[in-house]
Amino acid sequence: MQKTRGAGPVQIAIHLGAHCTDEDLILRTLGENTSLLTQHSVAVPPGGKARPAIRKALQGEAALLPGAANPLLQELLTDQDADRVVLSYEGFLGVYAKVLNGTGMYAEVGRRAEMLRDVFPGHEVRFYLALRNPATFIPALFEASSATEFPAFIAGQDLASMLWSGPVSRIREACPDVPLTLWCNEDLPLLWPDVLGAIAGIDVDLEGEDAVLRQVMTREGYKRFTSYLRDNPTRSRATWRKVVTAFLGKYADEKAVAPEITLPGWTEEMIVTLSSLYEHDVAAIRARVDVTFLAP
Repeated sequence: MQKTRGAGPVQIAIHLGAHCTDEDLILRTLGENTSLLTQHSVAVPPGGKARPAIRKALQGEAALLPGAANPLLQELLTDQDADRVVLSYEGFLGVYAKVLNGTGMYAEVGRRAEMLRDVFPGHEVRFYLALRNPATFIPALFEASSATEFPAFIAGQDLASMLWSGPVSRIREACPDVPLTLWCNEDLPLLWPDVLGAIAGIDVDLEGEDAVLRQVMTREGYKRFTSYLRDNPTRSRATWRKVVTAFLGKYADEKAVAPEITLPGWTEEMIVTLSSLYEHDVAAIRARVDVTFLAP
């Protein structure tokens, strides 16, 4: 079936970010599995090709009709057939400077989600989004932005209102027809294979399922971990997580897992307060029936 010519609906898996949670690791890892993904009719257009094409489509004024040939999809796939297309970019949600809006985060996320859905009319769009503790998320945003003074960066921001339930609700209200899958960035070492599988839409072993562990374990610990798994293959994801938890308990790279935040005014008391608010916020989001939440 020639999906690129509008002969049938394609699943469009859009990883929305959030900022400072991925750094294109999903695209790089799935890119290492191109042959396997192609066998399962999954296409992962390179970011350098997909992002300009999507920006162009979002700025276009031409009406896109369900069932008609979709020029954006044709550009993303070229002559390739695919039942599922994976797109990933934190910029889908906007620029760093507009993430915080005084009384919350991602004020424009509903409109942006709606625009992304609407450039693929007649296709099955799905959204994926990582959440991150504002206690580390806000400092990371500052470090990644062009801002130079942290006090000015957070001036006028009601930090206690920086909750993910707001953006999640705006996405659901704007696109109630689009499935939304969420996870906590802090759980990624234990969830990485699940996240890759969910976004790719297939349940197979992929190369790079230990990519996050390479980032958060000491070099010696990672060598011991891979050696252990080589001699003791795990038969289930639950067993794999137990092994990962044990090795992280002994060999976690503290600078990677819990980097020290030394920004002016960002006190330990603020970190504790924001972390507590985050835990309650995540619990409320997990209780929603209109989202899928990945957890260890």
